[in-house]
Amino acid sequence: MIFKKFSNSYLFSTLQSKSQRYSQLKKRQSLYKASVRTLCLLGFACFSIASETQIKAVTTQTNIGGGEIAPTLVSNADSWYQVPQTNTVTFKTAHGDVVIALHPTLAPKHVARFKALIDAGFYNEQAFYRVVDGFVAQAGSNDTHDSARFAANLLTTINAEFTQPLNSNVSFVESKDMFAPHTGFLDGFPVGVDKNRKEMWGLHCPGVVAFARNSEKDTASTEFYIVIGQAPRHLDRNMSVIGRVVKGMELLQKLPRGNVDTGGVLDDITQESKIKQAFVHASNATPYFLQTPHHEEYKKRVNTGKNLDNPFFHDNTYGPRPIDVCYYQTKTSDKAW
Repeated sequence: MIFKKFSNSYLFSTLQSKSQRYSQLKKRQSLYKASVRTLCLLGFACFSIASETQIKAVTTQTNIGGGEIAPTLVSNADSWYQVPQTNTVTFKTAHGDVVIALHPTLAPKHVARFKALIDAGFYNEQAFYRVVDGFVAQAGSNDTHDSARFAANLLTTINAEFTQPLNSNVSFVESKDMFAPHTGFLDGFPVGVDKNRKEMWGLHCPGVVAFARNSEKDTASTEFYIVIGQAPRHLDRNMSVIGRVVKGMELLQKLPRGNVDTGGVLDDITQESKIKQAFVHASNATPYFLQTPHHEEYKKRVNTGKNLDNPFFHDNTYGPRPIDVCYYQTKTSDKAW
């Protein structure tokens, strides 16, 4: 579901009608019960994972409504943000485990729904049924699930949470971004910011996870997607972002790709595309960490990006250069270093 029907050929193209797909791809009949969900792709970015000696990051929690708890740092000057285990989930695939860190402050209702669906076993044996190379991997039931197996409140639509009030824990990185007045990170999660409106929103950087929906904004329900390639930033402020991958991006790249002529929807679902199991981490599970822009390693990377401060570069005529935070993302790890 990024959109229940997607677009492709680098702009927006329409999926074949339900009746056409029924006759052509009998095995995929059920996938076209949902309406079209659209997404476009553009850009390139890097996603990195690091590890070494552990340094415990201190966290507190605050109520944000909807039954969710939003973790915050004691100080937004800390070098690492420790993701509470209850906001960390694993999707077991044929290629290995993909671990996702959630931040309820970005979209509290969507995060709560995502975790509730996982706890109910909704995604078990579902699949990444639409995978567009360099764009997104989309997963869920596409409305083909047995509604009798799950509580009705898990399947209803959710009001959009495209933006949120600006949080004091946001660290600013760039003020010359193409798609936002300012960009930076909320506890290691990439965000755009409008200071005048006092708003923030999750950015569509590689590894970011968001809910899919129909064209109408308040229609997300059960499906989600992960950005696996270039950063489709035109989707910012138009989709409800819930988190980012902290482990397993290279595994997502192994997923079978769909037919570009049908928007990336797979003709046949095999075990290679399946989600074997999804679960929320227990409170005693290994914690994951997100680097913040205050980390010295990140500062050095940004300085090199802005000023080309490296012997490899010989021409910085147009420096200092603006930083694309989707290219210069903070790192993720199962240890702080």
